[in-house]
Amino acid sequence: MCQLTALAMVLLDPYYRTIKGFEVLIEKEWLSFGHKFQHRIGHGDDHHSDADRSPVFLQFIDCVWQVTCMFPNAFEFNELFLITIIDHLYSCRFGTFLYNSEKERLQKEVKQKTVSLWSYINSDQDLYKNPLYWPQQHALEPVASLRYIKMWKGLYCRWNPSMRPQEPIHQRTRELLHMKMQLMKISEDYRRELRHKASRNTSSNRLTSPIHI
Repeated sequence: MCQLTALAMVLLDPYYRTIKGFEVLIEKEWLSFGHKFQHRIGHGDDHHSDADRSPVFLQFIDCVWQVTCMFPNAFEFNELFLITIIDHLYSCRFGTFLYNSEKERLQKEVKQKTVSLWSYINSDQDLYKNPLYWPQQHALEPVASLRYIKMWKGLYCRWNPSMRPQEPIHQRTRELLHMKMQLMKISEDYRRELRHKASRNTSSNRLTSPIHI
């Protein structure tokens, strides 16, 4: 249920396609709703064949990644953002995905005793930003055909030396973001200059226009 509602919200509302919005979505539709992360992931449990284990949340993140591939300009976050969430879903380094419910997290004082994953991510957001992002207000309509489903090599094959990208993608992302900010500043300077010229020409025309008595 969480998968469907959360994915629908990502497709319909552009706010949930931003970094902050996606964090809110996970808090609202997964954590507050009561998804049993401890049972589904198996934190602290050696019984790997336990029937309660299920990669439901991983499937959701994979679905979001598939949509980002179809609409590369529609999401503020990049692939590393999604991979970081998956990594720390299993690492238990942060308290965000610990226990089975909000009630248990309150009883165990998780917020007081651990750091939130979102605090870690938000401390260096540029690392997780998509340089191709362009805010869009319309809903996304992905193609559901199996022919368009890809294997997420960036997650599942990243430790295979023969399948690693040759270029350091994250460094390249920072460079593209810096370049994007520079171009946006130049564009804004030109717009400001054009507005100033237009205003000056309007004032000049008013001064030189004949006065009819």
